[in-house]
Amino acid sequence: MHKQKSASAVSGRVLPFIQDGDYFFEKGIKAYNRRDLYTAKKMFERAVTFQPEEPSFLCQLASTLAEIGEYEESNKHLLSALEQAGSELSECHFFLANNFAHLGLYSDAEKHASLYIEYDPDGEFVEDTQELLDLISLETGNKSANLPLSTEEELIKLHDEARQSIERGDLPLAQQQLRSIITDHPKFWAAYNNLALTHFYKSEFDEAMDVLQDVLEKNPGNLNALCNLAIFLFHLGMDEPGGKLVERLKTVHPMHPEHRYKLGNTFGLLEEHIYANKWLQTLKKSSFVYDPVTTHMLAVSHYALGQKELSLKTWKKVIELDPEGHVAPFYMEKAMKDELTVSGGDYQYRVPSSNQNKPKKDRQMKAMEHIQQVRKGLEKNKITHLFLLRGNKNEEAYATLRDFCLREEESLLAKEIAANIMLEHQPELSIKLAHDGELVEVGSPSEIISEALDVLLFIKEKGSALDEHVLFYWSEAIKFAELSGERIFDNQKAIAAAIDHLARKQKGRSTQKAVAEHYEISVSMLSLRIKKLIGWVNRDV
Repeated sequence: MHKQKSASAVSGRVLPFIQDGDYFFEKGIKAYNRRDLYTAKKMFERAVTFQPEEPSFLCQLASTLAEIGEYEESNKHLLSALEQAGSELSECHFFLANNFAHLGLYSDAEKHASLYIEYDPDGEFVEDTQELLDLISLETGNKSANLPLSTEEELIKLHDEARQSIERGDLPLAQQQLRSIITDHPKFWAAYNNLALTHFYKSEFDEAMDVLQDVLEKNPGNLNALCNLAIFLFHLGMDEPGGKLVERLKTVHPMHPEHRYKLGNTFGLLEEHIYANKWLQTLKKSSFVYDPVTTHMLAVSHYALGQKELSLKTWKKVIELDPEGHVAPFYMEKAMKDELTVSGGDYQYRVPSSNQNKPKKDRQMKAMEHIQQVRKGLEKNKITHLFLLRGNKNEEAYATLRDFCLREEESLLAKEIAANIMLEHQPELSIKLAHDGELVEVGSPSEIISEALDVLLFIKEKGSALDEHVLFYWSEAIKFAELSGERIFDNQKAIAAAIDHLARKQKGRSTQKAVAEHYEISVSMLSLRIKKLIGWVNRDV
């Protein structure tokens, strides 16, 4: 059987297959409509190659480039389109304004937004343009949007250098760079937020919180600062204030994609998976849809909500966006084997370490190690030695304690403990201790400190070492009792068990049930003391 010949072959002519600008433009539109933006980009680029003078081709290419985050390249084509058509393509100014806003060049964004409204006051995007101007005003605090272009570009350059220092791990240099920016541009809020992060990464928690409070005093409602503050509070184990702030963030409804990303990321880190998923979903119509990090976070939120198939589909998209990456393959394998337990750390774009998925409460208790470093603590050896001297009722022990009370450099609590032991030995003699350059007379033992020393003995008799963890919580319990009036030492077993449990949590795993059985008390009795003590420790971090 002979193959049927084509009409062109029969006639002896070759019909030309015409590929011009219109042909590629139509193919680009089809790809764009099915959201295959990278194919659309290629087709529009070919269309522009054939007809570089066609403004509509340039605009469509620019729009596609903006959607995949290539804002600078998009701007080049928009400016070319304006050269070709002038004010007839007023919407180019609207697109330029959006692109410059994404790049952080707010003065340029304002300029083109104003030009769009001027050229087309009844245009399709007037309302969106006004909204953009409002967002710029909110973001800049009405300051940097009015900077000269050269100054603004220099500011962004300096801030990028500081961010690169953070990424390299050179935190001291980053702090120096960010402080310099803040000095010269006191309303450039992004520098404050990054400075707070550098302090937090260095475990300088007081300084980190001070920076965020400074931002929120000067720029109330700064979303990045509020999100960072929520993360800091939970990392430090401060559930109550952190929870209140999270509830406040749940009522926020930002329009800018960057702010929506920040909310999605923050809710994810805090394991508020429903809200993380909600805001990450809204980024599908922005350039973030082509970001593997954001897409990974969305996949994690799907899995956390029990949407396994959707999460696997989303991780496949991550592989398409980052074919050489290791994160998505790792999570897909874990998810398919049902071995994945989602925690806040999984929202980070990295293969997790073996200890990342610890329960949330364990991580909070681990953070208390840092709180100990921030607070002015007691040296464990001094407290231990004072405690041991309590059982030595001889003149040498008494003289040692008396000399200790007269040392100006020792902490007040340590000297109060020493004085209390002396008064237990010889209650008829008043004791003098040095404090703030004066000698303060103590005439009678403190009931609280005496009970606290009995609790410490009880902990020791139960087989626990009087290490820095035990002594930290024990000394905090003394402060709690003295300053709040709460008679927390009345039930010695319960408070001893609470201190022991919290100290054990610092060093490894501990369950309330096991500790309660060891101290022969109920779990509810133990839990009550733990909550009170943790609430006190977290009072002013």
